[in-house]
Amino acid sequence: MAGAVLIEHAVIVTQGPGQPPPLALHGWSLSYAAVNGFFIVSGFLIAGSLERRKDAVSFAVARALRIMPALVVLSLAAVLVIGPLVTTVSAGEYWSSPATWRFPLHVLGFLDTSQGPAGVFADNPWSGEFSAPLWTLRYEVLAYIGAGVLVLSPLPWTRRTALGLYLATTLGHAALTGADQDIPGMLTASARLSAPFALGMLIHALRRHWPVSPWPAIAAAGAWWLAGASPLAEPFLNLALATGLFWIAFARLGCLPTWHRMPDWSYGVYIWHYPVMQAVLVMKPGAGAFETGLAALVVTMPIAAASWHFVERPSLFLKVSAARLFHATRST
Repeated sequence: MAGAVLIEHAVIVTQGPGQPPPLALHGWSLSYAAVNGFFIVSGFLIAGSLERRKDAVSFAVARALRIMPALVVLSLAAVLVIGPLVTTVSAGEYWSSPATWRFPLHVLGFLDTSQGPAGVFADNPWSGEFSAPLWTLRYEVLAYIGAGVLVLSPLPWTRRTALGLYLATTLGHAALTGADQDIPGMLTASARLSAPFALGMLIHALRRHWPVSPWPAIAAAGAWWLAGASPLAEPFLNLALATGLFWIAFARLGCLPTWHRMPDWSYGVYIWHYPVMQAVLVMKPGAGAFETGLAALVVTMPIAAASWHFVERPSLFLKVSAARLFHATRST
């Protein structure tokens, strides 16, 4: 899914704003579907994490240790290394500009990430953007908070509760999408992404009964195709993604390799591919989508690997120590 986002962004960064979404069917683009897929998987994994931990502090620490360390490195690299190399303003203006120092605050605070440090990528089609895809992380964090409040509250978290949450978020998003009046973007994005996240939580609740078969995915994909651009199409898109993803994840393939021990480079690919593409266009203005995407893939994969092995994975080991410290302090 991170690779799907990379592929579409290779077209987007070379086109510039104002163009229709590339690689789209009935208006549903490849990266749109991939982001929904991210939230389905995230909802499944977060439901499992809450079931194991059962306390808000250790859950919050675990989530922070998964997301924040790589973002800290990205922010520091953007301001201290990449920014000075690609900025179009003078060194004095760069280091004294509020935009330069506002960028890491926006990234780490899950605020507006549409612009980077002062003067970066100013001559590219998407002028000034450093980490545009990071906008989804604020909704990921909001989903973590909402899931924590629901599961850890005194109210029972059951399969019926999970089903009710999924139906409420799905119908709510469909209603907002079909509304005539203008709806704030943050509200529509929250509604859109809460639906696949809730679907992932529902799958976790139904994990003993969820079908591991390609046929539900094929049926849901067919219904999505027939629904076209209707607001009713997205629930079928999410169901197609969910049944397809979990069939791929849990299908029995006999002696065929499944690569289930593959390192988790996806987060690094997601947060680093966009600035790498912007840098490619600085070094070769006018590069096409294929050339930009291929160069970004070659450069981003080693960065993502380094991020996983030297930043993300070591940070995850701290979750165990943090949990032990929390329980020891609590018992004391």
